[in-house]
Amino acid sequence: RGEESRGDSDFVKAYCEENGVECRVLPLDCRSFCRLHGYGVEQGARILRRREFERIVKEGEADRVLTAHHADDNAESILMHIFRGSGLKGLCGIPRDDGVVYRPLVDMSAATIARYAEVNKVPYREDTSNADTGFTRNFVRRELLPVIEKRFPNARKGIAMLGERALQAYAFIAERSPKAQLTEYGAAVLPLSALEGVTGETAVFEALGRIGGRVDVTSEHIAAIFALAESESGAIVCLPSGFRACKAGDEVHFYRETPVFGGEIPFAEGAAQMGEYCVRVWKENEEGALMINADAVPAGAVWRTRREGDRFLPFGGGRRSLGDWMTDKKIPRYLRPHLPVLACGSEIYVVAGWEISQKLKVGEGDKRLYITTEKEQ
Repeated sequence: RGEESRGDSDFVKAYCEENGVECRVLPLDCRSFCRLHGYGVEQGARILRRREFERIVKEGEADRVLTAHHADDNAESILMHIFRGSGLKGLCGIPRDDGVVYRPLVDMSAATIARYAEVNKVPYREDTSNADTGFTRNFVRRELLPVIEKRFPNARKGIAMLGERALQAYAFIAERSPKAQLTEYGAAVLPLSALEGVTGETAVFEALGRIGGRVDVTSEHIAAIFALAESESGAIVCLPSGFRACKAGDEVHFYRETPVFGGEIPFAEGAAQMGEYCVRVWKENEEGALMINADAVPAGAVWRTRREGDRFLPFGGGRRSLGDWMTDKKIPRYLRPHLPVLACGSEIYVVAGWEISQKLKVGEGDKRLYITTEKEQ
């Protein structure tokens, strides 16, 4: 919204300064993000905000992020979920506490909040885009709900009651549903045998919830995920916000698709950041580290991601293509393009987090270095 948006930020900063409250403003390039991923502005802004909230909590800056969602927002969300073909989870509406965001006003109507602001002289600004009924939520709020309330004056309360009962039913079923396992590389995994019935639907939502990906998932998405049971291994279902469901053997893996790192980083002691992966080369051993002969690393070796024609001589195994080795190791296909490798030309010396080449085997008296790998969750 250009200058209007910056005006909102300036308004908040000025209010915080007057009242002795710390204020930090983080600009997010929503339009570029939406162009890159094909989102609408409303959806893209929601995704970017959510990712920042998750970062704040994950890094310990706050126990929770508080937002001002209210009862009207909840009623509108439930209606929109119904229209989009939601399952039981969508009927639950906006949760008070989802582990990242806490919503203290979710049971309070917008009218009550407005009256409080008026009586207590709390200043606020109105977002003019709220009047644009081209956005689905604004259409439901300004066009649809007023028509419904003419015939059913207590519609919002009735919708809220439906949400509460749906939440109780969902919690009951979730306790009895299969539980996804989290992998070290940030995926949630369910057995294909779990993909049926209402417990299977709940298991899918809970799996996606563990990796932050169940927003805007509809019954059509659930049906497509269930159909993976009859698909070939490697089949993928695209979900909202860049999340994916992939069949891997007798399992389904849920993960967030991210850009593949396309650069090169010269091998050296210290840390190398490659997209969501951080590879560290140290002199001191750590649990789970790969040990290499530092003197055997060829000049010009770089950290990068896999390429066509890469060859690998794994420790204790025969020389073959990197792709065939990854297949033998049952590394999920969606993970392979992202894994950092230490390479010189097409020769692979380390697959970070997995294996070293026999060419870096450590002998007595050799200089040793240790390699650890972390992936942002």
